[in-house]
Amino acid sequence: MENKSISNKTGILMFYTLLLAYITFAASWVGGSTLGPQIVSTFFGDKGVDPTISEMVNYTITVARVIANFLAAAVLVKFGIKRAAIIAIGLLCFALVAVWMPSYPLYIVARMIMALGGSMIMVYMNPIVVRFVSQENKIFYSSLITASYNIGAFVIAIAFVFWADTLRKDWRLTLSGIALMAIICFLVWLFKAENFETGGGQAGQAPTYSYGQALKDSFVWRFAVGFAAFLILYVMSLNSIPGQLAKEFPDIFVAGYMICAVSGGGITGTLVRLKSPVNRERRPYLVRLGIMAIATMTAGIASIAILKMAFLGYLFFFACGFLIFYQYAVYLNIPHELPNMNPQKATLMFGIIWGVTYGLYTVLNYFWSWIYGNFGFWPSALFYLAVPVIYLAMILTLPETYKKSV
Repeated sequence: MENKSISNKTGILMFYTLLLAYITFAASWVGGSTLGPQIVSTFFGDKGVDPTISEMVNYTITVARVIANFLAAAVLVKFGIKRAAIIAIGLLCFALVAVWMPSYPLYIVARMIMALGGSMIMVYMNPIVVRFVSQENKIFYSSLITASYNIGAFVIAIAFVFWADTLRKDWRLTLSGIALMAIICFLVWLFKAENFETGGGQAGQAPTYSYGQALKDSFVWRFAVGFAAFLILYVMSLNSIPGQLAKEFPDIFVAGYMICAVSGGGITGTLVRLKSPVNRERRPYLVRLGIMAIATMTAGIASIAILKMAFLGYLFFFACGFLIFYQYAVYLNIPHELPNMNPQKATLMFGIIWGVTYGLYTVLNYFWSWIYGNFGFWPSALFYLAVPVIYLAMILTLPETYKKSV
């Protein structure tokens, strides 16, 4: 691989280009979920469809993310960071192709290709952080990575609050407008990005860390299982739960308001986290925040379903979004705090972590849909709220990475 000196300015520009590309992916995903009824109506007419069919795009996107995360490291090793990310952003541009597909199966396939690119982009941000960001600033950049999906979701939610009728009028034009940002990111990366060495070799770093070692690393699997349970609480609060509550309680609940509340709380939590150093042990801190996040989501659903008090529910959803993102960066930064970390090790670890995480997430999300379709709202709600307890249990199995300054 080409080994040349790259300025930190170039490295940070590369990071923010990938960050914007991932925000675009999130906006396209959430936008597609929000426009789900219009998309289904276009391809199936006015007849109703089973929840597992209407959720099919979400399933295929998460399956694509599983595949992409396992492939990302191999693509990086073979092609280098610049060409690997060109491939990833190029695949993301299928967001535009998907919109104009003539049938639902072709639409799903193109969206799956889009998701391959988006997931690879998420993996490629981590070696850039390891290479160009100092240890004391890593939580800041981890916070931006964790916030990227939320920023995309928040932008879409706000747009639908103010211009819902206009955006729903032609879903193809709406999603095409979002997809254009992917093309802009592709051009910026093509002309501005540079290759850099992703292996070890610096003082204090492990010289090698193979794919096989990563697959056998018990930390990777424990972290991924906890992460999958965490993402059930987070991602479904933006993609699946708002639509479910809107269907069950149409007279009092607006899905866009919940998405705004969760994503707005998440952005607020991220901003507070950026200003708040975490000078304490990670495990008890994350467990406390995790319990609070599950409790506030439970209170929010109960406010809608039992008390019929939508405004109170939105407040709890905001609090849950805040708590999710106040802890998210701390959890995602734990691998960066492990000893002997280098860009290649980060890529391999995060590739497998994200792959396993989204594989488990897909299974759990499908099972939730099956429960909802066969047993109704309350059993599915109880399942949704019980799964994140696994996250709390897995935290307790991870090594304590906080080292008190002498």
